[in-house]
Amino acid sequence: MFGKFVGGAVLAVLMGMCPAAAYAWGDLGHEITGVIAYAHLSAAAKAKVDQILAADHDTLTAPDFSSRATWADKYRNGHRETADWHFVDIEIDHPDLAAACFGFPQLSPGQLASQGPPKDCVVDKIEEFSAELKNPSTPAAEQAMALKFLIHFVGDLHQPLHAADHSDRGGNCVMLQPSGDFRSNNLHAYWDTGVLQALGDSPVDVAMRLDRDISPAQAKAWSTGDPKAWAMESFALAKSTAYALPSLPTCGQSASVTLSPAYEAAAQKVAATQLEKAGVRIALVLNRALGS
Repeated sequence: MFGKFVGGAVLAVLMGMCPAAAYAWGDLGHEITGVIAYAHLSAAAKAKVDQILAADHDTLTAPDFSSRATWADKYRNGHRETADWHFVDIEIDHPDLAAACFGFPQLSPGQLASQGPPKDCVVDKIEEFSAELKNPSTPAAEQAMALKFLIHFVGDLHQPLHAADHSDRGGNCVMLQPSGDFRSNNLHAYWDTGVLQALGDSPVDVAMRLDRDISPAQAKAWSTGDPKAWAMESFALAKSTAYALPSLPTCGQSASVTLSPAYEAAAQKVAATQLEKAGVRIALVLNRALGS
């Protein structure tokens, strides 16, 4: 479907938006979702997105849409108060979205979403930043932050281990034995990085290939729901696929697991689909906020 949404001139721009190679989820995965999302923006939303980005002179990343999809990770390095905003740790044995979202804390009257409480989750932050982006009275600097957080957070929500936990810090405590050609040392790192290695190194090339696989029916089906529903969808995939292991060590245990070829094949298929969904849904969020 990429060709349906991107003409030759726009495609040329997209080809120049991303570096030729990127190896981390924070770069490759988010840039892939950014390229797909940009192609699915409505004309009205795209014009407003371009206007906001053109006025934003933050230097943490390059200023284009796809690069800004990695911005929230860079920002987190100097703003650790935003660290918990990137995930929602729903316990697989006792799923409770409200508990994983720290009870859905409310912003104080007049408080900006970017200054919200550190103990919050990605579901809440997507909703808060979406509301800010839609509100024309939001200060320009905050609108730019809202846009950059949204491009990233919707992507984060679609990584299954950003939406699930088994008393293991979202798989960070599940140590791995070397498997195949990949040497991730824990399960979360595998789903962040290793599972994407089979897709390729170029965000644009991978995005074009994935976007061509998205049928109109899939795009329509994925363009529904809200962050809470998407979180539970990712949680279900974590339970059925990411945690489909011979054993499930928790933090404090020394046991490790080996990923089988069948596990890795299933993980790669899920990851590719999740990138496609994330791209479509980033566009959905921005079209809802800026498309009219």
